[in-house]
Formats: sequence, C-alpha cells, structure tokens
Amino acid sequence: MDNRFTLKDFIFVILFFVVIASVVLAIYQYSYQEDRLNGLKVELQRLNEAQKQQLTVLTDMRNMLRDGVRTTSGVESTTQSNTTQASADGRIRRKNPDGSLYVYYPTPPKSPRDPRAASDFSAGDWLVRNLGNEPKVIAPFIEKDYYGQIVHDPVLESLIAQNPETFEYEPLLAESFRQSADGLKFTFKLRNGLTFSDGHPLTVDDVVFSYNTVMTDGVDCAPLRGYYEHVKACKKIDDRTVEFTMDEPYFQAMDFIGGLTIIPQHIYKFDKPEDFNRMGAILIGSGPYMIEKWDRGQQITLVRNEHYWGERPTFDRVVMKFIQNPQTAFHAFENEQIDAVSPDPEQFTKYSKDSDFTKKFTVRLFPRPNAGYAFLGYNLTKPMFKDKQTRQALTMLIDRKAIIHTFLKDLAMEITSPFSTLTPQNDPSIKPWPYDPEVARKKLADAGWKPGDDGVLTRDGVRFEFDLSMGTGNPVAERVANYIKEQFEKAGIRMRITPWEFAVFTGRLDERNFDAAFLSWSGSIEDDPYQIWHSDSIKDKGSNFVGFSNKEADKIIEEARRTLDSDKRMALWHKWQAIIADEQPYTFLQAPKDRQFINGRFKNTEPYKTGLAPYDWYVPAAQQKYH
Repeated sequence: MDNRFTLKDFIFVILFFVVIASVVLAIYQYSYQEDRLNGLKVELQRLNEAQKQQLTVLTDMRNMLRDGVRTTSGVESTTQSNTTQASADGRIRRKNPDGSLYVYYPTPPKSPRDPRAASDFSAGDWLVRNLGNEPKVIAPFIEKDYYGQIVHDPVLESLIAQNPETFEYEPLLAESFRQSADGLKFTFKLRNGLTFSDGHPLTVDDVVFSYNTVMTDGVDCAPLRGYYEHVKACKKIDDRTVEFTMDEPYFQAMDFIGGLTIIPQHIYKFDKPEDFNRMGAILIGSGPYMIEKWDRGQQITLVRNEHYWGERPTFDRVVMKFIQNPQTAFHAFENEQIDAVSPDPEQFTKYSKDSDFTKKFTVRLFPRPNAGYAFLGYNLTKPMFKDKQTRQALTMLIDRKAIIHTFLKDLAMEITSPFSTLTPQNDPSIKPWPYDPEVARKKLADAGWKPGDDGVLTRDGVRFEFDLSMGTGNPVAERVANYIKEQFEKAGIRMRITPWEFAVFTGRLDERNFDAAFLSWSGSIEDDPYQIWHSDSIKDKGSNFVGFSNKEADKIIEEARRTLDSDKRMALWHKWQAIIADEQPYTFLQAPKDRQFINGRFKNTEPYKTGLAPYDWYVPAAQQKYH
C-alpha cells in the first residue's frame, strides 16, 4: 500500500481548511450582524426615550411659563429662590418668578400613612368612638363645640387639606391652587367629577354659596366669620375656577380660604339667616362618610358615602357615642363596646403598666402642639374681676404644679398663655406666675380688698364671692375645681361650683350669664388669637366671652395677622403674650398630653405630630368584628 503524501492530498487539506475558515467567518459575520442589529434596536429605543423626555421637558417648560415655579407652602416663602419640584405622579409645587405659588395634584393627596400600603390591609369592620358629649348642632358653620367638629371631619371637605407630617397645604377638592406673592389673591381649580353624598355635582357655585353663607350677617357663626373679614370678594371665574381676593394680607389666609367647608347649595339654600340657623341637624357634604342617623342622647352613626368621588374609605360604619362619664366610658372600652378611649390620668397610670392590659390594647401617650389648654376664665364685666391685680392674685393662689402632679399624674404641661410651649409662638422667657399665697394676699389688699365680719373679702361694698360654671360628668375636673375652691377660701374668697350640662353651659357663655368659667380650648400649630381675644369678638356671641378688651393687644393682633414674615410675626406674638400674661383674664392651668387606649385589633395607629388619625386605622380581615 502506497502511504506517500502527494500533491493531490495537499490540495485537499488546503481546501478543507478553506472550507472551515469560511464557515467560521460566516458564523462570525452572522453574530456580528446580530449584535449590530441588537445595538441599533437599543439605540432606537434610547432615542425614542430621549424624544419622550425632551417632549416632557418641553411640556413642563411650557407649563412653567404659564404657571411659574415651586416654593414651599405659605406666602412667607416668597422670599426664597425660584425652585421647581415635580413628582413621578405628576404633582407640581413651584414658585413663579414673581414669587407666587402654584400647586397642582392630578390625583387627590393620600395620607402619609395610607393603610392600603400595608400587606394585611383589608377594608371593612366598624370604628366605634366616644365623643364624650353630644353636639348641640351638627350643621356646617353653626356648630358650637369641638364635638360637632369631630362629626364634621369625615363628612365635610374643603378645597385643600394640610399634610399632617409636612404641614404643607395640598389640593383636595381643588385640583390646583395659585397664591399671589402679596397674599391677596387665591385661585382654585376644582377637580372633575366631584359630587355630594346625594349624588348631586359639587360645583364652583357651591363654593361661592358656602362663602356667602359664612359672610351673611345673622347666620350664627360670628366667630368663624371673623377669620374672613379681609376677604373682599369670592368670584366664579368659570365652571371649575373660583377666585378669592383680600383687601390686606392674612398669615392664615390659605388655611381659612382653602379650608372653607364646601356645602351643597341645593340643600342649604335659605332666604333668611334664621332659616339656615334652624338647620342644626342637617349635615350633608362630599366626604367619604355620610350621616345615617342621629339617635338623640345615644349616638350618631355614619356610613360610607357610596357617591364618594375619592377612594373608598376603610370602615363600613363609624359610630360616635355620647358617654360623658370617664369611668363609664372606660368600662365600655374594656367590654369592647367602644374601640378607643381617652382615659383619665389615674386610669392611664394604672393600666398602662398592666402587662395583661397592654397585650390586648394599644397604649398611646404623646404631647402635641395643638392639644389646647384648660383655664379659669373671669367675666371682666363683674366688679370683682375688673382689675388685673386681683386677677394676678387669683392665679397666684392656685398651685398649678400641684394640680398637674396630684390630679393629672404629671400627664400635662404648665403654660403661661394660649400659645403651646412646643411651638416658636411661645416666648420661653415669659414664666408662669408663681404659687405664692402671701404675695397674692398682699396684691388683694393693694387692690382694695379687705376682710369682712365673716372673713370674706369685700371692696366697695361688693363681697368677693362668685359662681364657677363648668360642665358636668368629669370627676377629675370636679376634684380640681374643689381644690381651687379650698385655696381661694383660705384667702377669704368664696367660690361656689355650679356644674351645667354642656349645651346649657356653652349657652350661658354665649349669653355672658356667668361669673367665672372652668373649661378648655382646643389648640392649633400657630394660633390666631383674634377669635378669642380681640375686642371685636366680644359682640354677637363671639368667643371672647370674658370680655377682654385691650387696645394695645388688639393692635398687635391686627398687625401680626397681616405680617407674612414668620420671624417678625413671632416677635409680635411674644409682645402680645406678655400683655396676656400680665393681664391674666384667664388663669392658664395646663396643656394636657394626649392619652389613648385603642383596641388591639386596629393597626396603623401611630400618632402624627398633630395627634391620632383614626381614619388611617384598619383591621386585618381575620380580626374584623363586624360583618
């Protein structure tokens, strides 16, 4: 056999390698072309996205030219540099070059702790609350107490809402709002598809009607009307746009103009003011809940508003009971007849340390700047209270620290004025009047008070004896009142405690038919003293029921209200606070810390800085009680 490698074999080998090389080259070229095609595809996609982004930028630039650029909420921020912020969901908050503010929310704001984000969230169940006292009326604007306001909260809505974490104003019924740099013009554009609970559309005409109702003389809302005294016009611009103009700036203008409750004209339309005042039991709004029934003396029941324009609310029902006695309310809570309770200090101190109790119930204790305060208010038209030296002495006769420690178990804070010690509105250099009975007796003597034959002080033939009016059903308040009575008696002052059912009590205050009063005011982050302290608020059953009138204090309130610069306004408030602390028309007792026990089946109950938000709560499906 011939095994020689011939030329022919060599040629075959060369051809074989050429074929292999050709196949490899073809494979490489195919792979290269595929890579190039993929690269081109990616490049085309990138160019397409870039075109979209350019279109977005161009659109936003057109909008910026039309609407301006962003700032934080409030007129006073117009001194900041021009900025723009737009979120991924299309929300815009920006400041125009001229300093005006524009805010646009294409979708309504959600709670910062929206329960729907929780993995175990489930709609359903009931929320059973305790109001404590029954409201006198529940109609918008003419409600007379805090209890009516609680009923309003889930039923009525306004053009804007305030974020409980950032405190920024956010569009609610409005889709957008504009605020001029000088604080004199506010423009709101309503959302599409708004309805009241009866299915009737909510329109700009309802906004104008709501404003006109508040401003109608004779409608029983004089305290509220005072906040709108510098609004000179509310005008319909078009079917979705309304404009408010003012004759001078007001630091809380956005709060009260944007926060105006919007009510249905077709329900509340009236010919005479007294016709509106007679609608005390009618409450219809655009909120997530509506009134199902009011069982007088027992409870108010709310149900879901099936016509609600926003997201469906969590609870099927909200029941608000009227249990005045704290002990009765606590027993109702323990027996799970109500879902939350504000325990008295002794109850809180005892049960918050009980491990069996805390396994079943959630305990919350927190101070908040809008907690309000308790006080003794003196009717300054009465001869025994006409001079500040006497009022100062009354305050110095009361050991407020002992009240906080003994009766309130240190669950409150000492105060010097209506301003919360947790806010810059309070001047920390102003100290509380000391408890000093000896100095107090000297002040009384210097004011002309002398002991009578029976030991009771007299002045100009007037005996120093008076009635202290207060509400019924609060054992802690009754014990505090009796303690104050004892301290006054040691100084020759005779005080009679006269408790009244709450509606009767507030009626007597409206009529100025009292000597002194023991009660509380609710608070706010930055308080406007006008409603309670300006002399204009004495008339028309205004909230200045003690009759405090001081020209310098009035002047400071008026100047501070139109001062948009926060630092300058705080300086004015401090000057005003010094006057109130000196005049002592009230003896300021204490600001409470919030105390709450909550049924453990409720989740998402952590409080905000401003307090609890029960409509953020929910109950997981497996723990729901009502079906």
